[in-house]
Amino acid sequence: MLRNCYRFNLTNVLRCIPVADTYSFSSQNYGRLYSSSGNIERRRMSTNIIIDTTSETIVLEEGDMKIQCPFIWLRDNCRCHSCYQETAGQKITLLKKLDIDVYPLNVGMHDDQSINVEWSDAHTSKYPLKLLKDVKFPASINPLDGLDLRYWGSEMTRDKIPTFSFHDVMSDESWLYSWLESLHTHGICILNGLGDHAGNLTRLADWVTHPRMTCHGSDFAVKATSEATDLAYTGYPLELHTDLSYYSYGPGVQLLHCIQDSVNGGLSEFADGFKVAYDLKRDDPETFEILSTVPVANVYEGIHSVSKTKYLLRAWKPIIRMSNSDHVENVVFAYSQQDTCMSVEVKDVKKVYKAMKTFLDSLYSRNNLISLKLQPGMR
Repeated sequence: MLRNCYRFNLTNVLRCIPVADTYSFSSQNYGRLYSSSGNIERRRMSTNIIIDTTSETIVLEEGDMKIQCPFIWLRDNCRCHSCYQETAGQKITLLKKLDIDVYPLNVGMHDDQSINVEWSDAHTSKYPLKLLKDVKFPASINPLDGLDLRYWGSEMTRDKIPTFSFHDVMSDESWLYSWLESLHTHGICILNGLGDHAGNLTRLADWVTHPRMTCHGSDFAVKATSEATDLAYTGYPLELHTDLSYYSYGPGVQLLHCIQDSVNGGLSEFADGFKVAYDLKRDDPETFEILSTVPVANVYEGIHSVSKTKYLLRAWKPIIRMSNSDHVENVVFAYSQQDTCMSVEVKDVKKVYKAMKTFLDSLYSRNNLISLKLQPGMR
């Protein structure tokens, strides 16, 4: 199993980051008096308020923390009943009616927990300080940016894989958070104590998020059968791969529950696809370029369990997908599910196969591969 990309909406990850300590103030204003002393109003309270007409922001100062809130952003995010539907959590204000050049006529503390703003469009807003203190410009697109990924190779032995208790994770949110954080950071975790009840895996998934439905269902048992529709249901060996490669969206996290093990052998193999991708980027740029730019078709054909009609799933995607910030975002590799059609010219076909072989050889390198035998009750 390859490490893939997964994203959980972890709470309490983001923190308010102070902006620069230097501000420029302008003696010009909008033709309105913000205070009797000029265009900048400063209240000597536990939270100081500054109206900065140069940057068109309201600045909050509290101790060493300084937060800039643009005029237009504040007006747009008014939380009064005329502008915001609280139970739906959505704006009522229409964009076409929003004055882009709106500015505050007066700003003051409503109480210790909120401020009032009187606007040039004749509206008055009240903002909880907690809302404003959580502001960050620019905001992080990925809520998990504060958690660094840790790439691993064969040094990740069984005793070093983060291990948790099913009971702890299901009964204590602090343990749940620790498990999710470790899963995001390392890409692999072990959960003990699930027992042999298949429903425990569903309980775990439901405790975290909404399981995704697939052509196999939201959960399914992997058993060998003579009428297999997937190699996973046969006794044939499977190379390192990521599952459900034929979907345009891959699984963010995949949970595997060992319920019964009655055979000899049965080792599970794991490798960190992200680590290998970065190694190739550094050591073999030509191979990395092919793997990160050439779309590969993955296909799956089956019969719907209810309608009994045939279906065909196909998704084109490069084996290594990079983000806009040039970081590895996803790894999708399932050689046995690759389609016959290819996205390259005849002269480049062999180059693609060579790149895939290089990638697979790197995964199986003794520096990258780990093997372990799952015991009943492990996830």
